[in-house]
Amino acid sequence: MTPDTRYMTLDLMRFAARIFFPILFLAITYYLPLTTLDAFAQGEFQTDYQVTYAVGLNGTTNISQNITLKNKTANYYADKFELKIGSVKVENVQAKDTTGQLSTDVKFEGNTTIISVKFNQRVIGIDKTLPFSLSYSSPEIVTRSGQIWEISIPRLAKSADIASYTAKVSVPVIFGEVAFTIPKPEGQTVLGSQQEFTFTKEQLFQSGIAMSFGKNQVFSFELKYFLENNNLTNQYDYITLPPDNTYQRIVLQKIEPAPLDVTVDTDGNFLAKYKLLPRQQLNVTAKGNVEVFSKPFRKIEKELTSEEKERYTGPQKYWETDIALVKDKANELKTPQAIYNFVANSLSYNQERLKQPKIERKGAASALLTPNDAVCMEFTDLFVALARAAGIPAREVEGYAFTQNERLKPLSLTFAGGDILHAWPEYWDDNLGWIQVDPTWGSTSGGLDYFNKLDFNHITFVQRGSSSTSPLPPGSYKRQDNLQERNVFVSFAQELPIITSTPQLSLDIPEKILSGVPVKVTANIKNIGSTSIIGEEIILTSTKLKIITKAKEQIKILPPYSQKSFEFSLGGGKLFSDSQDTLVLSYGGVEISHPIKILPIYKLVLLPAFETALIIALILIVIGFALYYKINKRNLKFHQK
Repeated sequence: MTPDTRYMTLDLMRFAARIFFPILFLAITYYLPLTTLDAFAQGEFQTDYQVTYAVGLNGTTNISQNITLKNKTANYYADKFELKIGSVKVENVQAKDTTGQLSTDVKFEGNTTIISVKFNQRVIGIDKTLPFSLSYSSPEIVTRSGQIWEISIPRLAKSADIASYTAKVSVPVIFGEVAFTIPKPEGQTVLGSQQEFTFTKEQLFQSGIAMSFGKNQVFSFELKYFLENNNLTNQYDYITLPPDNTYQRIVLQKIEPAPLDVTVDTDGNFLAKYKLLPRQQLNVTAKGNVEVFSKPFRKIEKELTSEEKERYTGPQKYWETDIALVKDKANELKTPQAIYNFVANSLSYNQERLKQPKIERKGAASALLTPNDAVCMEFTDLFVALARAAGIPAREVEGYAFTQNERLKPLSLTFAGGDILHAWPEYWDDNLGWIQVDPTWGSTSGGLDYFNKLDFNHITFVQRGSSSTSPLPPGSYKRQDNLQERNVFVSFAQELPIITSTPQLSLDIPEKILSGVPVKVTANIKNIGSTSIIGEEIILTSTKLKIITKAKEQIKILPPYSQKSFEFSLGGGKLFSDSQDTLVLSYGGVEISHPIKILPIYKLVLLPAFETALIIALILIVIGFALYYKINKRNLKFHQK
């Protein structure tokens, strides 16, 4: 090895200065797990950065880095610089210093881009500096998904060599208003057709930059289901529809054929009910839209009961909260943020498992034991199990996740045949309700924050907490002879169709009642609109009749096609009252009234029903006496013999 070939490598392998000049290979790394950062804190060189991300109208991003390298030793020099960018591929790499162009080399290995820059001059001597610039472009930093522009800039690896670092992101104003930015920029200005955001070193050490522009995302969907009754008797069967929750609003335009009812289970899933005749096969198609938000925009469940908290913290298949391995780790981590960080940083996504015809679900304990063999199910199961073991209610979400880059944001639920879905967890927050996170994408995207926000591209199909295996999501209701048929079709939509929220009300009650005699009234509600009615009360009022049972009943959520019945008990008023009353039933902004005649108790004999009952009773009495006389007469003859 000659002095001309000596340089510093990334792991800072150095030879004794008395024998050889050391080789310094200075590395500034993005998108790397925190466990690899300690190797860079050597301090022989100091670097200052001014980085600009200029986003074009088509989303292509040009990155320019003005770097000053300062030697802090008298014994070492650097003749090469290396930059690692995890996951993101780059193009058009160029570098130059005051003497002209610098030689560069680009490799993409192990899901990481490595840019090497060969210096024309060495940085020799204490406090000597070398300013140079590095530029490249990438089509992967910015993506457009429907109405939303998303910017994902990798996290800056902590290093003692970085003295200062500022990052400026320049975005076209035409992208729209900022939906969110993590972290919050130190500065924000608008210059002509561009809006600029400034971030500091301390911010970028904590997380990458995640930005979205636009208000919300709207998808249209068409879901197909196949049901079959192989029995010789009638049976009822159910299919799952996308539910309303804190992140999404569902608009159901059509279900063919229409279900008998749509019920809501303990986890908030929408279950459409069908009656199947013996040997009947039934094809069902559901069409609609879903509006997706990146953060909770409403709270459907006001609070969890003690029974629900117990249910969402208990063990289930694949969520082994009762084994020491899981309990010990949960006691160490304690909080949702710590659990998310551990899962995202400890597990490694295994792309090779995606080549299997059917991916076996391994569960949380297995994920802890084999962290390098995970897909989205293991990331999800481990988060849920650790959260539950720490006393934090948690459950699994399965659904559709839109991705433009399956290397950065993979999908891995292939059990649904030709429909590839995704899984992610959620945990309960007393203030916000259910909070969705995605440790899988937090890991595969190199540390982007999927804890403090989600994105606009996750659509919930089912929520699993009471069971880790049911209900099945759309895409799972297939013919056995055609499992590869696609049954889930999701695409971007410009806007939501006109939303209707229309309850249909009716009252089952006789037109006349007797004063002083209690009577039961049945109130019927059916949602004939296209979207769910949430948190409304059904109220029955009367001016003269006393409502014995509760006059109000709150319905947490009433999906489209859903119907409910409530029974109210009314007192009949004063015994000899002869009057008229009106019952009023109201729900969800709709009100109906029903007149009712209150008759005094003595008019009981005048009621047709009473007269009919009296006649029937007299007939029965006569028949009874006749039978009694006939039997007695027969017995008397028998004894006389």
